[in-house]
Amino acid sequence: MLIATDKKRAGVHVSTMTGKLLGIQAINTNTLSNNFCSAMRNSDSICAACYSAAMLSGSRKNCVPSFEHNSVLLSARDLTPEELPTINAAIFRFHGHGELINPVHLRNLYAIARHNPKTTFALWTKRRALVRLGQVRPDNVVLIYSNPSLDLIMQKPPKGFDRVFNNVPASYTGPANCTGQKCIECLVCYQHGGEAVIVEHAKVRN
Repeated sequence: MLIATDKKRAGVHVSTMTGKLLGIQAINTNTLSNNFCSAMRNSDSICAACYSAAMLSGSRKNCVPSFEHNSVLLSARDLTPEELPTINAAIFRFHGHGELINPVHLRNLYAIARHNPKTTFALWTKRRALVRLGQVRPDNVVLIYSNPSLDLIMQKPPKGFDRVFNNVPASYTGPANCTGQKCIECLVCYQHGGEAVIVEHAKVRN
């Protein structure tokens, strides 16, 4: 369930990411209040060791109010044109933290992309059924399926997706084309075309 948000916050909050995502801006939402995420954390998927939930419960606890503000704002109703943020960046990420909440949330992200046609937006999601509800994806959105399984590498993206992002355990000895890189130095996921199957060693205990 979504928690109360700070009424003093007005528009969509944009974050500048750190760590692997250093230098990339993102619109994040609150992993801790997302019902889908909560259910997935109680499964045997990669979400059982969710980095976002751990950070928002610890070192990034101060980010929860702004992320929760975005969760409420983006999922409750369609934003007006005046509420859509202007993005002055060539690339942008939807969700360094968080996951799609409902169809309204996705509709608002697509509206933000249309409002900023010169920016390429990359959207990671595990919610295949939600993105297949008939909404027309803008041309400047790269859609990436985040494979929830640590045990099975998907060799091609699901229908309607540009890429699949696989996490593998440390014991995996096959090729991993993402491990050890910073996104800003690679940008494969932030463009159309190129490699469709991404593999990264998960930051979890085996």
